[in-house]
This record gives sequence, C-alpha cells and structure tokens, in this order.
Amino acid sequence: MRLLATLPLQAGAEEIGTNVLIAMAIGMLLALLITIGAAYWVYKDASKRENNELAWAVGIGALLLLAFPLGIVALILYVVLRGDETASEPMQGGTAGGEW
Repeated sequence: MRLLATLPLQAGAEEIGTNVLIAMAIGMLLALLITIGAAYWVYKDASKRENNELAWAVGIGALLLLAFPLGIVALILYVVLRGDETASEPMQGGTAGGEW
C-alpha cells in the first residue's frame, strides 16, 4: 500500500535543468519587484489621503507576495475605496488663500 502512495513522487524524479531554475529565479525577482513597487505606491498614495498608510501598504504587499490574485483584488479595492480628496487639495467651499 505504501508503495502505491509514493509512486507519483518517483515518476518525475529527473533533475531540474539550469534553465528552469534561472526562469524561476527571474520570476520570483519580478514578483518581488512588483510587490515592492505596489506597496510603495499604496503607502505614498495613502499618506497623501491621510489614511492608515502603513496598514494598507503592508496588507497589499503581503497579499501580492503570498496570493497574487488576491493581492490584485485588494489593490483594486484600495483604488475604489480610497477617498477622492488628497491632503494638498483645498476643501470645496473653503477659501483659496486670498481675495481675487
């Protein structure tokens, strides 16, 4: 019975070529760069909008790194749920800093 359970593990026992390892390393590096870039953008954008920038950046970065499709969904949700107004934009109805 144990022999039948280990048979699928023994069927693909050939060595992994260097091309496959290089492709995996490049893919992992690319995924890491995308994750860092997206987390940095979310951090900067959330700090302009006076949101909890650290929580958003860590959450988006972790989801992109651990579960890429969920990270993409979280990034889209951030763009939809963030406020339209940044801290540098004046409030509507407020004074613009002087008389015209």
